[in-house]
Amino acid sequence: MFQAFPLQHKRMTRLSLPFINVGVCELMNCATRDHMSSFTVHNTRNRGAHLAATGSSSSSHFEAAAPPLTLSVPFMSEVVAGGLCDSFTGNYCSRYIGKYLARALSIHSVLPEGIAQLRRELKNDPIIDLLVAAHSQERLLHSRKSRSDKETPQGVSRVFSEWEMQQYAMFADNAFMNDCCANEVVGRLNDKNVLRHSEAANSGCRAVWFTATVAPVALQKRRQEQRRHDVSQRGTAPPPLRWESKAKGCEDSMNESKGTAPTSPFCLDVLVSNVGDSRAFGIARNTLTSEVRSILDATREHVVPLSSDHKPLRTLELRRILSAGGVVRSDVGDIIDGNPFYNVSRSFGHWSMKCDPQRSPSEQKMIALPACCSWEMFPRDVLILSNHAIFETRCQEESSMDEIAKVVVREIDRGASPEEAAGALCNYAIRFGAEHSLQVMVAVATSADSAQAPCEAKKQEWIVPGPIYAEPCRRSPEYRNALQADCERCALSLAELLRLRWRQVRNLLPSRHALPLMRYYGKECSVLQQIMDEEALLFSHESLPPCDCSNDVMMQYDEAHIMRVFERMAKSLMSPCALSTAESGG
Repeated sequence: MFQAFPLQHKRMTRLSLPFINVGVCELMNCATRDHMSSFTVHNTRNRGAHLAATGSSSSSHFEAAAPPLTLSVPFMSEVVAGGLCDSFTGNYCSRYIGKYLARALSIHSVLPEGIAQLRRELKNDPIIDLLVAAHSQERLLHSRKSRSDKETPQGVSRVFSEWEMQQYAMFADNAFMNDCCANEVVGRLNDKNVLRHSEAANSGCRAVWFTATVAPVALQKRRQEQRRHDVSQRGTAPPPLRWESKAKGCEDSMNESKGTAPTSPFCLDVLVSNVGDSRAFGIARNTLTSEVRSILDATREHVVPLSSDHKPLRTLELRRILSAGGVVRSDVGDIIDGNPFYNVSRSFGHWSMKCDPQRSPSEQKMIALPACCSWEMFPRDVLILSNHAIFETRCQEESSMDEIAKVVVREIDRGASPEEAAGALCNYAIRFGAEHSLQVMVAVATSADSAQAPCEAKKQEWIVPGPIYAEPCRRSPEYRNALQADCERCALSLAELLRLRWRQVRNLLPSRHALPLMRYYGKECSVLQQIMDEEALLFSHESLPPCDCSNDVMMQYDEAHIMRVFERMAKSLMSPCALSTAESGG
């Protein structure tokens, strides 16, 4: 039933800043319960971090790393972070991990004075101890590197490192276990072995999250120098000359067409981390990041994979699982120890898979150590994060990143906002047979023309209602319960959701029998027409304003009276075997 009548009420979130726009879309689809969690945060505690790093270098290095345009950027070193957590075994773990990571990323600082201020505010918080350790480690490594090899390009310091991100993930997992142990739902038990039988402690979640730091453009150039230096030191073969000449030729032709080389006062230093099979990838659309387009498919975008699926049969994962005493069954779906929920080798939670006292947290059957990947974003570049359900189809094959990238780019080119592009991607997944909850986060780097704009974060949340299927509600208790859970997720009553949907479609329903594409797509339009007929019948209450009435007529109706009508309508939908609204009257 859920495959035919999915729950398509979208929870939308938007975070807007001068240098990036982030949009999130979440919907339950065919799920019966809400197991999702997402977050977006803005961190301003690191302002001046890159200028402090470059100021300690020589004057020539400072001029190269911090040109006048960079010095004038008011939001240099600010951070935007966001993430998605998804679970098949409950929402406790996904919500806890999401809140923990959001808090950790929002207070992260690399400045000594910032860390000292956090120490005064939070005192014994373990996150502060981690920041102190990371700062000491960075100073030690920098001093050793400068003494050992003065010719190595030092680069611009990063606000987030892979080590810090991995530590945050392990800290979050450990805090979740401790919370389960201390939670009164578990029984306030002191013996952690009893957690083996705890439903909360043995729930888990997969996650993917990112940080985007405003950094000098010199960061990208110096990383390229560092990669070339590393290749020369290792003695490995350099890239083929034909690719270097082709890239050089494209760059020369681009510069000739524009007269000058493309410049930007800043870039976004992106660090993506994932645990499990949640995915992330970038779409390089700026001339500084894009490469030669495909000759065979001109619509194909330059996709940059930024995550790794942690599957039990991958060599390193399988070796760790077997050494920890686990069993991987490839004949029943690549699962660990015969449990269908253990189909990934890395996850938050799942205490029973991490309880071997003889092994470190990174050597257990299942671990919470994320894989990290870096990327530099420039204006027009796009970053996409999603749970694995976005790639599901009716057949066994998954949608490719190229197909998903085309959907997102098409929407953005049409002027859609990031959250609208995320919603279009959710619709795409439903159309091709996705059966689980859907989460998509789309981040778009904005033009450098906004570099002088004030850095004010604007966060908005709202609900975009989907179709209301009346008959499944009246006939299926499971569907009614799922719809009620969806309303709780949206923080709305069913009556409020009905009113939102009515306002959204009331001017469209009268034209349902005159669909312009009916003669060309008869079958598809007939399905749409039937759904619209059912909603028109649902909203045909005599006490409601006519569907095609003007705003002036709408003003004559009492809002309180209209709300009471929708409350009775919601009660009718939640009553088993209830009569239709048209039959029940007022």
